[in-house]
Amino acid sequence: GPLHAAGLARELGIPRLLIPARPGITNALGCAVADLRRDYVNTVNQPVEMLDPTVVERILGEQVAGGRKLLEREGIAIEAVRLIHSADMQFQGQSHILSIALPRAQATRDELQQLFERAYFARFGVELPEIRAVLVNLHTAVIGQRPRTPLRLLQPGAPRPPASRKVWFDGGWLDTPVYQREALPAALAGPAIIEQLDCTTVLEPGNRAESDAAGNLVVTVN
Repeated sequence: GPLHAAGLARELGIPRLLIPARPGITNALGCAVADLRRDYVNTVNQPVEMLDPTVVERILGEQVAGGRKLLEREGIAIEAVRLIHSADMQFQGQSHILSIALPRAQATRDELQQLFERAYFARFGVELPEIRAVLVNLHTAVIGQRPRTPLRLLQPGAPRPPASRKVWFDGGWLDTPVYQREALPAALAGPAIIEQLDCTTVLEPGNRAESDAAGNLVVTVN
């Protein structure tokens, strides 16, 4: 339905509103241009001191290989692949788990223990070097970074003269210009109706709207 800028602003107690270039399909647009991401987790659940020193590199390597294969299968152009590795760890005998960022896909037992102790101290302000750590899970996020979509593609085109029709505002009919969103002037004052495929915006009398560099409408409510 119509988006009443002034009424919403009064209800929220804010003097300005931002109306996206494509309000009705913003989520769909985000899905169409967002990076591709695949998340993996493998359970290890072993004390770090008993850990096979090759297990971290092997598991993370398998996760990376699986993620890259799925990205290739998508058939969508990507500029680069970014990897994020982490480990779920806890002190032996405790149930609280901390997520630890791993700087690379290889980590020795000592490195895992030190990373966990630093994260535990940062979280709780306590050092417990006598208690050994347990590696619970290993995670990898494989992110296919897509080319950036220029937001200028959503900006209005050349302005065109509006149509006009009578619209009811606050107990009376007013001759109101009716603009197409893709052909707006840089600034306009209410009353006005702004129509587009996915939304209709009602600009009430006394309010003003301006287009920003990304094609959004910034409405100043009076």
